[in-house]
Amino acid sequence: MFPWEHAAVAYLLYAGYARWHDGTAPAGWAVLVVLFASQLPDLIDKPLAWQFGLLPSGRALAHSVFVAVPLVVVVFALARRHDTPSLGIAFAIGYLSHLATDAVPLYPGGSVSLESVLWPVMIYRSSTERVDDSSSAAGESAGTEASGGVFEQTADILLGAYPSLVALEPTGADLVGFGIVVLAGLVWLYDGRPGIRELGHVIRRTGVVIRSWSAWNRP
Repeated sequence: MFPWEHAAVAYLLYAGYARWHDGTAPAGWAVLVVLFASQLPDLIDKPLAWQFGLLPSGRALAHSVFVAVPLVVVVFALARRHDTPSLGIAFAIGYLSHLATDAVPLYPGGSVSLESVLWPVMIYRSSTERVDDSSSAAGESAGTEASGGVFEQTADILLGAYPSLVALEPTGADLVGFGIVVLAGLVWLYDGRPGIRELGHVIRRTGVVIRSWSAWNRP
């Protein structure tokens, strides 16, 4: 799934949970947590694999249930200790929904990929990574260095989003993915755009920290 699709699925799940548990729209800070957690496995694994070569795949350490489950338990315990269990739930929903939708695609015709979440017992290799491996092998045999760092591979994936929609020949997979994003956006608007004010607060605080750090390091 694309990053925004992971975010959309996570938001819909957490919004449903908030309506069921609290009878209200999700709180802003919880929305930021669920969106961040929905991206975290890729933010960890893909740079470590594609840029630094420390992992065999962009779905490895942080995608593994052997890491994810203990991490979610620890985060939830910390959230409860600080009287913010909703943030722990938001983290769990965001993180685990990412793993679930990587392993079991929501698209018609998609195949189950348990190796996505069972590292190191099983190792997942995407088509992009297999092509990159072939290019690397060819580059080594020719005495040249193959490209394919995290920025190049991420750009290739993002620029190739929804090709059938661009060609006006939509496939079921692209329609489902795009539809999930549209639905999540509509639900978010209906919920009152939770998270906007909190995101602004985070941006302002980050700016203050950066300016303070710059002033402190100024000769």
